[in-house]
Order: sequence, then structure tokens, then C-alpha cells
Amino acid sequence: MQSLFSLHHRNLGNFTMAGSSRTDSDRYSEEFNGFDGETVEGADYDLFEQYLAEEEDLSLPERGDLREGMIVEVRSSEMLINIGAKRDGVVPQADLARLERDYVATLVVGEMVPVVVSKLTTEEGMLILSIADALQKRDWLTAEKMLESGEITVRPVVGYNKGGVLVEYGHLRGFIPASHIVGLPRNLNDDERNRRFEEMIGEELPVEVIEVERRRRRLVLSHRFAERKYREERKAQLFEEMKVGDVVEGEVRSLRPFGAFVDIGGADGLLHVSEIGWTPVSHPRDVLQVGDVIKVEIMRLDADRSRIGLSRKKLLPNPWESIEDRYRQGETVLVTITRVVDFGAFAQLEPGVEGLIHVSELAEIEVAEPLKSVAPGDRVAVKILRVDPDRQRIGLSRRQADDLIGQNLLETEVGQMVEDAEAAADETVVSEDAGSGEGDEEAQA
Repeated sequence: MQSLFSLHHRNLGNFTMAGSSRTDSDRYSEEFNGFDGETVEGADYDLFEQYLAEEEDLSLPERGDLREGMIVEVRSSEMLINIGAKRDGVVPQADLARLERDYVATLVVGEMVPVVVSKLTTEEGMLILSIADALQKRDWLTAEKMLESGEITVRPVVGYNKGGVLVEYGHLRGFIPASHIVGLPRNLNDDERNRRFEEMIGEELPVEVIEVERRRRRLVLSHRFAERKYREERKAQLFEEMKVGDVVEGEVRSLRPFGAFVDIGGADGLLHVSEIGWTPVSHPRDVLQVGDVIKVEIMRLDADRSRIGLSRKKLLPNPWESIEDRYRQGETVLVTITRVVDFGAFAQLEPGVEGLIHVSELAEIEVAEPLKSVAPGDRVAVKILRVDPDRQRIGLSRRQADDLIGQNLLETEVGQMVEDAEAAADETVVSEDAGSGEGDEEAQA
């Protein structure tokens, strides 16, 4: 209507500027005024009033619209909201009952709240509004934006079902399938899986939105994708922050025959089996367990291959530093054979300290196959031939060991083992007797 009003005035001005005759101007005025005798100004005013009325009608919300309004009155059974339309809206008690009590307590006069138009009018001419639907709709819009951006968010686990866990997503519930939960074994039976899900309740997980279907009320999240993305970003950050020689604290995440993977603050580093300790380790599980928190030193940082090398051994006391104080050339000691090789046998004097018994020093010369005279695990007496702390080597001889001293050492060791076993057995009996006595007292009582 406004464009028609402007067009008429533009055309009228054109006639005047063109120098039209009085007759032409009068004829135009008569056509414009019509047959009811209204003036140009009167017709224009009516058109303008009609336009204003139509513009005001256009401001009325439609059903499903998401608006923000101000609370103008709180009643016992409802709440009045001003959303800027010609009519106020009312939030019924049934909708308020869907909200958390702590949130409802914050809804006071003057507070701005999101609302959705549930019904256009009531008998009293008011709009029916919903705060609960508005909060959920706003969360759906947020989820859709996060689906597009791939942003990571942290959400608490609030429940579970047979397929996965449920997390709180504002006023919605998101679902994380079991296959997208980091650290959940795939071979668990139903009872074991439910027990793991139960333990996760209350835990906060980083998640990424991977599916949003508002009509089906389906919001699917991935812990695995978020963790992978987070760890990649964190590893890149660590390469910038850390340097070789730094000492950090980490948690053992997994064990492999070749070493352990340790989480050092969002990125995994490899603790090779040879760097776990000074004592030779056949498998990391002999020393470490998943979940152990240990201190490690950064040995290598390879940003190009995205690898971090760690060492635990460097932070433990080096037994070779004071080796000459404990072992002297010429004395006879007991050792444990750890491995037999073509040129002799390696023997452990103490955790982290091994010496070599050369094949020529394993047995007397007349023994045809000296390598078969010992086996891993054997406890034997040897003579210390030389100690080289700088090269971390000790030369040993079984053939030259003092037989008498060796026999005495073995007998003393066996005797001590028997005493320890008897003491342990006595402690077990005492403990069982004490438990039995407590039971008797309870029965008598």
C-alpha cells in the first residue's frame, strides 16, 4: 500500500514539472479523487492507516515461533510474559512443572526468558507460551550449529540403556553409542557392560555432535571422535610446550609387549620396555598396570611423526653408580641366571645389575657342553672377576667360585626362605583365629 501511495505522488509531481495545462491537472485530480468526493489528502490518510494496521498484524507471532520475553507477572498457577506483541502471553503451570525447581526459582518479574508460542489465543485473548519447549528448541539449534562446526563440548553422563550412555545436553538428552565410548571393551556381556555404564554416571565426557534429527528427537554424540580430535590438538600443543629432559606425570593407558602407552596430559607417549626400570622386564604388565600414575622423562620429541618417547628408568636410582661399594673383585656371591647365549650366560646380582659368565668360566674344562650346565632361573655361586661401572659391566666366573663359601650362602638363603614362609603361615593362622573369635563373641552376644 505504501508503494502505491508513493507512486501517485510521484506521477502527480511529474505532471507539474512537465508544465501540463490546467485542464490536464484537473482531469488527473478528478480521476485520483474518485467519485465519492474525497480529497487526495483524505485518501492518502486512509491508506496510511490501513498500512499501519497491516504492519501491526504482521508482528503477531506464529505457532512454533521462538521469542524472548519479559516476565510481567507471576501468579500461583501461571506466568504472564510480554513478548512485544499486541497481546501478552501466558505460561501455564503444567509447563512450569516441566522445568527444574532451581531454574523456576530464578523466574521473577523483570527477568528475560525464551518462550515458544504453543497456541495463538485463548478465550481471554492471550497467547499460550512454553518456556520448556523454548529451552529445548534453543538447545536443538545449538546442537545443529555444533554439528556443522565440529566443536567439542563436555557433558555429564546421567544414565544409560542397553546401547550406550545418556548425557545431559542442556535441557535435552544426548545418546553416546557403546561403540563411540573410549575405553569400553567390546567383548563384555550385558551385565558387565551395564556395570561399566553405571560406573560412568556422573563422569564428564568430551563429546562431538554427529547426528541431529529434531523430529525424531534424536541427538547422537561421539566420545571417541571428540577424544581423538582433542588428543590431536593437545599433542600439537605439547610439541610446542615440552622439550627433551622435561619430567612429567602421566597415567598408563595401555600395555603392549614392546612397552606402555602413557597419557601425559592429553597426548600418549611410548614408554619402551627397556625404559621402564633398571631391572630387565619381559613384559610391562610385570611392573605396571593400566591406571597407574607414574613420573616419566621426555626422551624424544618427533613432531614430524607425531611421536613422544618416554623414560621411567632415568628417574629411578641408578644401581651402577655405587656398584663398587657393594661388589668387589675376588669375592664370591650368589646370582640368578637370566639367559643363556652362545658365548655364555647372563646372571643378575640384584635388580638392575647383571654380569656375564663367559662360556669359558661356566664349568671346568673337561665339561663337554658348558652351556647346558646352567638354565634361566638357576641360583648359583660365582666369583667376581672385574667391575666396570663406567661401561656397566661385571665379569663373573662360576668355575672359579669358592665352593665352600657358595655352599654356605645357599644354605643361609634357603634357611631364611623357610623362616619367612613359617612366619607368614603363623600370621595367617593368627588372623584366622582372631576372625573366628570375633564370630564366637557375636554369636554369644
